[in-house]
Amino acid sequence: MKTVLILALPALALSDAARAETIELSKIDRKTELHIQRGNTKQSVQCFAYILKDFQDRKIRKSDIYVTFDDPNIDGIGVGIAETDENYTCEAGELRAWEAGEYRAVKRF
Repeated sequence: MKTVLILALPALALSDAARAETIELSKIDRKTELHIQRGNTKQSVQCFAYILKDFQDRKIRKSDIYVTFDDPNIDGIGVGIAETDENYTCEAGELRAWEAGEYRAVKRF
């Protein structure tokens, strides 16, 4: 069962790929952004941009969006909104919405 953790964890060393990183979107710097892009497939990066655009259109603050990457349980990027049940992953060429440990494919890339 895959889940996206929505926790405010401090940024850990990027070289420690065995640990999942969960970072507030507003705290992602250019170096971390490049790490996320290089460490994921083109489809996952496109998916990530798509969901972030959706959040921007919905006027969700960057400080309320958490991004999970380098997680051995997610073959891609996890995204969620603090204090909600909105959790998504960008995996296997699709955007997945998660609820109660189950996902629903929302869009393919």
